[in-house]
Amino acid sequence: MEIRGQIQLRYSKAFQQKVVKEIEEGKLGIYEAQKLYNIKGGSTIQTWINYLCMNHLLNKIVKIELID
Repeated sequence: MEIRGQIQLRYSKAFQQKVVKEIEEGKLGIYEAQKLYNIKGGSTIQTWINYLCMNHLLNKIVKIELID
């Protein structure tokens, strides 16, 4: 996909998860991951972290019981 003469890269969900996992495990920092994997955009990885870390909360069922 080309936008204003630039190529827009799309990363697979599996790749995003791999990068975020390496950051969460302390193997890489965000800046190091950007350089290692040649990821453009200063907030790309931060967006993945926010999305992927909150995504697991959406799949949980929370049951609240009131005790009298």
